[in-house]
Amino acid sequence: MNFLSAITGFFSGTFLTPLFFWFLWLIPVVILLYLLKLRRTEVVISSTMLWRKSLQDLTANAPFQRLRKNLLLFLQILILLALVAALARPFMRAEGAAGANICLLVDCSASMQTLEGETTRLDLAKEKALALVNEMKRGDKAMVVTFGHGATVACELSDDRVRLRRAIRAIEAGDTRTSIRDALLVAHSLKLQNADLRLVILSDGNIADIKELGTRVPDATFVSFSQVGESTNNAGIVGFSLRKPQEGQGEQQTFALVHNAHTEPLETTLSLYLNEALLTVEEIVVEPGEDQEVLFTHGDLGTGILRAALDHEDALAVDNTAWLALRPPSAVRVLLVADADGVSAYFLKRVLALDPRVELGMIAPEDYAPTDDYDLTIFDGAAPEALPAGATLFFNALPAIEGLAAAGEIANPPVLAVDSEHPAMRFLNPGNVGIAKALKVRLPEGSRTLISTTGGPLVADVSRGGRQILLVTFDLADSDWPLNLSFPLFMQNVLAWTPRAAMGGEPSITTGRPLAIMPHESALVAAVTAPDGHTKEIPLDPTRPVFFAGTEKAGVYAVTRADETEQYAVNLADRVESAIAPAEALQLGRVEVEAERGRVKQNRELWRWLVLAGILVLCFEWWVYSRRAWI
Repeated sequence: MNFLSAITGFFSGTFLTPLFFWFLWLIPVVILLYLLKLRRTEVVISSTMLWRKSLQDLTANAPFQRLRKNLLLFLQILILLALVAALARPFMRAEGAAGANICLLVDCSASMQTLEGETTRLDLAKEKALALVNEMKRGDKAMVVTFGHGATVACELSDDRVRLRRAIRAIEAGDTRTSIRDALLVAHSLKLQNADLRLVILSDGNIADIKELGTRVPDATFVSFSQVGESTNNAGIVGFSLRKPQEGQGEQQTFALVHNAHTEPLETTLSLYLNEALLTVEEIVVEPGEDQEVLFTHGDLGTGILRAALDHEDALAVDNTAWLALRPPSAVRVLLVADADGVSAYFLKRVLALDPRVELGMIAPEDYAPTDDYDLTIFDGAAPEALPAGATLFFNALPAIEGLAAAGEIANPPVLAVDSEHPAMRFLNPGNVGIAKALKVRLPEGSRTLISTTGGPLVADVSRGGRQILLVTFDLADSDWPLNLSFPLFMQNVLAWTPRAAMGGEPSITTGRPLAIMPHESALVAAVTAPDGHTKEIPLDPTRPVFFAGTEKAGVYAVTRADETEQYAVNLADRVESAIAPAEALQLGRVEVEAERGRVKQNRELWRWLVLAGILVLCFEWWVYSRRAWI
């Protein structure tokens, strides 16, 4: 370790900017000034009797002589020490947050439901938050922000204690993982307007995205981490999935992953249920801090709700159960509008036949009439005057969209770049595709080029008005793309991109993620029933899916449209939340904030007192100098 690191490390515990201590090298400079001999003008005088004091001062200016006691030198060193110490911003840890604006960040994630005796960690955090509000003095303000899956401002910066207490008492924990990023961004924006703002994080420290923050956090020296909780007694289901046999042959398998976060071994059983009927039970033994894989083998279970349950009690109950919604795969109705004898139609029919979800219909371009009966309509070399309601894919044809126009032709266009972040472009590498010619196209505003070439796009997303529209600017017959692996992958991505396929393919989603609800020909609203029995009506859009975001609780959600009801499984399944042992520190950017178990403490800076002391010493030094000069 070099000297700079040693100095910084030594003072970093009591000073916010210890690097300013390097200015202490100015002290030898001040001393050197008292050792230098001053050049004086020689003047002839009649007697030196009245100049004895000045002669004594001259002896001190002789170079490299022994330094005499000098009050001015001592006072100037004191002034320099006070100035450097003030720049280093010394502080002390003091209990309470009175005399400052504070932002209370309250964790309301799943792990805050952990029982600590007869109460929960969230209740302990709310007690601490209420104590801070009660300590506020006249002029103090506080803000309450909750964070779990996202951030919510429960009460903006206010000096109204009644309102602050009401907001704190109303906080409830969800079954979601912890994400603090949005809450810190809210606090950071507030600190830009309130320089004296102090942040108090009330949490057990089990924060999933803490390592992803980097330097995008407020000044961590103004942050306190008030830790709640002590228990480590927990085990949970952190993975749950259904594995179907290849090509429909053989038995199905249900996979569960159990994590033991306790300091003692776990010996229990894991039960598997289908619609509340017990299917099988497996004994498991999981060592402390380890995982145990459990595999259930069974036949085709059909449809219903598959549930896995750990048969034991611990401090956190929400992760002891997991669900899967078993539904038949959602059929994707596809209409191919193309010449039946064309080369492009041949390859399109062949690749679509590989997907068992596809219900394929075909019609010649001259016989096509607008219809809303299909989830995806593919137009090959032809474009209708009016677009259908579902998703559309155009090959070598331009849909009737304002601002979209052809501007000639591109010969032998090379593939230059691929937008791999678009859902239709996942896992694609079409760099070696050969194309004889393509349309040169001007895209309307708001379009997105997915595959680009010189002079324009080869594939583009021109979605408009809630309709998903993809455009391929060349004829498949003029390329070798159908013979390339990227072509069937592209078509599979397009099928998965349609709302019906995207919604029907998942047996479960994580808590906090929205549910996609498809339109229904006979329903204007959908009734969503949460696991606690509460029902909420969601207006439907006849042209596109709507999203229900209230999935903070784990369990089974029922969505009713007209006379049809579908069930959806929502699980926590998060290792960080199941590992309930409280963190001893939070790494916020480059600063580590240690946990505080007792009353909340804040950094109280002392630089103002040092500046005042420096000014007083400076005044005294001037008085001494003036007195010596005139006496």
